[in-house]
Amino acid sequence: MMKKSILSDRCAVGTLALALGFTPAVVQAQDETIAEDVIVVTGSYIRGTPEDAAVPVDVYTSADLSQNGISSPLEFIKNLPEVGSVLGDSNQFSSVAQNNQGFGSINLRNLGPTRTLVLFNGRRTLTAPGAVGGGFGDTNAIPLFALDRVEILKDGAAATYGSDAIAGVANFITKAGFEGVELQSDYNFVDGSDDNYSASILVGQNFGDLNIMAGFGWQHRSELPSTERSYGFQPYDVNPSAWSALATPGLFTIPGVGARPDVGCAELGGTPDGFCRFSFIPFDNLIEEEDRYQGYVQADIDLSDTLRFHGEFTYAQTDLDAIGSSPGYPPLQGPGGAQLGGGFTVSPDNPGAAIFANQIGIAPPTDAIGIFLWRPFGHLGNPTDPVRGSGRQTANNKAYRLSGTFENDFSDTLRGQLSMTWANYQRRRSSPGVVGSRLQDALNGLGGADCDPATGTPGVGGCLWFNPFANAGPGNPALGLTNPFYVPGNENSIELIEFLQIPNGVEETEDSFIVDLIFSGELDIDFGGGPIGWAAGAQYRKLDFLSRPLGVESNLDINPCVILGDQSCLGGALDGAGSFIFLGGSRPERLNQDVKAVFAEVAVPVTDRLEITAAARFEAYGGSIGSTFNPKGAVRWEPTDWLVFRGSVGTTFRGPLAAQVSNNAVTTLAALAAANANFKAVDIAGNPTDLGPEKAFSYNIGAVIDFGGFNVSVDYWSFEFKDEITTTDAQAIASAVVPTAGGVANCSSPFAALITFDGGACVQDVTMGTNISRVLTQWVNGPKTTTSGLDLAASYTTEIGPGVYSIGVNASHVLEYDIGDFNLNGNLLRPGFSAVGLGNLDRLPGTISPWRANAYINYNIAGLNLRYGATYIAGVRDERCDGLAFCATTNFGGTNFGRNIESYTQHDIHAAYELPISAFAAQLQFSIENFTNEDASEARLPLGHNPFIGNTLGRVFRLGAKVGF
Repeated sequence: MMKKSILSDRCAVGTLALALGFTPAVVQAQDETIAEDVIVVTGSYIRGTPEDAAVPVDVYTSADLSQNGISSPLEFIKNLPEVGSVLGDSNQFSSVAQNNQGFGSINLRNLGPTRTLVLFNGRRTLTAPGAVGGGFGDTNAIPLFALDRVEILKDGAAATYGSDAIAGVANFITKAGFEGVELQSDYNFVDGSDDNYSASILVGQNFGDLNIMAGFGWQHRSELPSTERSYGFQPYDVNPSAWSALATPGLFTIPGVGARPDVGCAELGGTPDGFCRFSFIPFDNLIEEEDRYQGYVQADIDLSDTLRFHGEFTYAQTDLDAIGSSPGYPPLQGPGGAQLGGGFTVSPDNPGAAIFANQIGIAPPTDAIGIFLWRPFGHLGNPTDPVRGSGRQTANNKAYRLSGTFENDFSDTLRGQLSMTWANYQRRRSSPGVVGSRLQDALNGLGGADCDPATGTPGVGGCLWFNPFANAGPGNPALGLTNPFYVPGNENSIELIEFLQIPNGVEETEDSFIVDLIFSGELDIDFGGGPIGWAAGAQYRKLDFLSRPLGVESNLDINPCVILGDQSCLGGALDGAGSFIFLGGSRPERLNQDVKAVFAEVAVPVTDRLEITAAARFEAYGGSIGSTFNPKGAVRWEPTDWLVFRGSVGTTFRGPLAAQVSNNAVTTLAALAAANANFKAVDIAGNPTDLGPEKAFSYNIGAVIDFGGFNVSVDYWSFEFKDEITTTDAQAIASAVVPTAGGVANCSSPFAALITFDGGACVQDVTMGTNISRVLTQWVNGPKTTTSGLDLAASYTTEIGPGVYSIGVNASHVLEYDIGDFNLNGNLLRPGFSAVGLGNLDRLPGTISPWRANAYINYNIAGLNLRYGATYIAGVRDERCDGLAFCATTNFGGTNFGRNIESYTQHDIHAAYELPISAFAAQLQFSIENFTNEDASEARLPLGHNPFIGNTLGRVFRLGAKVGF
């Protein structure tokens, strides 16, 4: 076999100079970076579209990714300046990230991952299922080892590709005609964890007119505890957002005595504050342990001189089997209905009760002890995790995709494609939830799978006691602290805990079937610049979505009320509250959606330097969603050989997901300001009656200069939304009803009916913000949103001595991101605001940094490539602090932690050396990423940093190798 240079890998010399923060290849000659038979670029179905066309398309080759130490799509995406907040790292305290563990996403223009269409070889790829944790292309399912290049279209493209392409398109394209064997692996040394590593193999072979390529990849990320970074675990008086008033040791109400705190708060790592403040952060992670697997098989065959077939099969699996979380969630509902503490009581005969009384210096109780400020396990940790005491969530994804395309040349000027794509995505996610009625039984000595509460004797036989007091555990395993108040023999058994605390979640399956019929060609009409190109076609998409609760305890059709097995709440305020003390349940549901579309596109070369293109698409959803028509036009003008002007204008759209128009609801968690930043349940309900598509008017104006080794591009872009598909704002609802944090509720507010309070009702001048139990939100068509900005890229390449020297910069600047007034049922829910330069830490659209940029210096000589790269993300302001002397105030004073979330700059060094071996190609890679060990930017969030500004890994040493035969 012919030896292939891994270092060059068909990459133009000018595009070798790419740093960890990439600068894209923008070149005149398309075949410098793309195989000669590939002449259709993302954004058009018309052949001959160049990369400096009327729409901005950036191209990144596999060599670019490899030489920058990129081992996953997530690493690549996070370093694109035009991309905002993305999913993939742990951020369980953000409502937009909950239910998304194990997914990867791309968020062009900060418009949200559901507004960027992800393609694989030009066809729709695997879509994450679900209404909240889904609806976007899962980039973790992309087989990076098989890629030839990635094309990023930074312009609305719904007229070409349909729904979801509002902000743009990311098209991951595999190698064509690959022969040989390619092995890759890398190892990343990460301080505080067991390191990250990956490996892959790719094999290709020609069999006459048939080429088959197959490969497998694996990436492993190790757990990085929050305590391994200084900002991750802060004292209560510094970052109170990481602390809760609900703990073990708890605050109990004792008949004849009153409210008394349990012992051991300070000794177990808590903060005494009249009661015990508890931080769940030591039990959480900055990075979760995660394994990702991808398998890929591709076949290309020439069936005749004019007929070709391309087939591909993808398998993807992501496993997170031990996501770190709080040892136990606090009771917001229970035998007493929806109320703080849940109305739970402890039998005076509970073995821990007499010891508790003795330790706090009172007589043994003779009546039931009331639970007020408490949670299971708390500082003692969860005994089911003997190492750290964490509660362990799970997220497991498994997906299959099969796609085939027949392409036929009917003549030199007429071609046709027929493609069919089937995909199946299976997801199972769970959080440990305590069943309230089982907990109450166990507090009375009647817990356990082998105990019948109606006939059993407390603490006898299979009937077990649950000890809620601090004397139940030896210490705080996450902080390595010893409990001086521990009484051996008073522990809660693993058997009992696994009966009380069970996996609560769902199994979701999404099947999709897509048919594309596309014709393209050239007309015998020439105005002087060449024949008119055209394309037209149709698409049919069918989606089936199935959601099933993991068990009967989670099934609200079977257990809608707070007491397991009880249905007396049907039709009342607690209907659908479910049987868990904190987390909600779900109902089984099956949904389907059929979408039909037709589209057309034309490119008119007016002269050899001026081209005008136009496209339009009609897409019909049926039912309450209806249909939408979207046109687009673009112009490309090349006044000189070294200068191109380009511009585009059009409308673009996105239709609701099937799950968003369902009758079901999904529960997330949010630290509500109105509830003194305590985490409360937020139920997000579907909208089957009047949720319609969202539309956007977008335009782009830019220029490309390519002269004497210099390459410069500038683009101004703008998007104006209306009828944005979003959820009603839980923070705004809670704050509208409770204007002062923790203060008195305004029960006459038009939004009060959307909040479930302790006791089920809002009582004027009595109900407080801390009495909020849960908030109901819904998918709606929301406010108008306008955003615009500039993309800048510049590079220079020249020969210096025996090598090639390159330097470049790539930046994106958000000029405006204005969100209009949010009205709900005719009432102002939230006034409009400008999001640029703000953290937006508890509202959409999330953090909007005004600048994101990267730069590089590269030198390539005799098989050795050296580069320095820098990444910059501008800081933002925490708008929650505006007008306040202190961002937060505790009984210990005020704190301004995270008031200004500082800019982040990362410096990297990469080296790649191609060994001088004649028998095979081998490349060694070495990187020091973030060699200054820059910390992520501090923010008043539970994990102490803004996950979208900065890098939690710290300084990383990377070793890699790539071998080709």
